[in-house]
Amino acid sequence: MADDDLTQWTPADAERLRAAAAELAAAVTAHAAAVSAVTGEDGVPEVLAAHDRLLPAVLAYADAQFDLTGNDFPFGVLHTYAEDEVIDLGIDLDAPDAPDGPAVPAAEPELSGVTAVSVLQRHDLQVTDEAAVLTAAGEPDLGQALARLARAGGWSALGGEPGLRSTARSVLVVGSQRDAGEAADDEDGELLYSHQDVFPD
Repeated sequence: MADDDLTQWTPADAERLRAAAAELAAAVTAHAAAVSAVTGEDGVPEVLAAHDRLLPAVLAYADAQFDLTGNDFPFGVLHTYAEDEVIDLGIDLDAPDAPDGPAVPAAEPELSGVTAVSVLQRHDLQVTDEAAVLTAAGEPDLGQALARLARAGGWSALGGEPGLRSTARSVLVVGSQRDAGEAADDEDGELLYSHQDVFPD
């Protein structure tokens, strides 16, 4: 953001705001295209890439607006969110930039000791037309019909089948330390990753 002693309402800052607005509009459009195109977990990388473009574009627009007007509402409040995310990742925002020179070798990765990983998925579906589900699967029982459809396209694709609509889904990745062939213990594990989606009606 601009320093307090800089002049506001300059033509250069106005042009910067227009450029930031154009990038923000493009980022929003790309984000909407990526999210709306997803039909299953295979599309998650594209959605994450769209996320990574959208937040910086929003913040750049807020900064340009502040430099021009002295006010960054409504998008400026997201700076707090972005800073919190960086802090959560262990990044020191006040650390000086690295000097020019030979690259510093990356620190050795910290090993977790995890020897087994369980991926737990939950898919919540609304049955809008049970007869259509049974017909699509060629099964007389709803449970068997869902299982047959899932074998064909995966559980995450069921929301696109006739008579079904996805309402929510979640993925949990739990790591544990156990030998090959040893049964998993539900209480002996560490949550490595989680992701939840709730779809609008």
